[in-house]
Amino acid sequence: MNEKNDINLALHDATGALLMLNKHERRLLKELLDMTLKSKNAREWIVKKLGSEYIEIGEGLLKAMGRK
Repeated sequence: MNEKNDINLALHDATGALLMLNKHERRLLKELLDMTLKSKNAREWIVKKLGSEYIEIGEGLLKAMGRK
């Protein structure tokens, strides 16, 4: 395997350890998180599907993204 392929594999790592978002993607994610966390039904679904800690993760992410 050559060096170029090694780099491509690193960028497509399934762990999601590093995710670069452009301005438009950040804006969309921020709006989706804000809307989702304001919805009682969406919050209940997240808790049921992923666990209550994911509500805190979402709130922390939204705060880090500059929640108003």
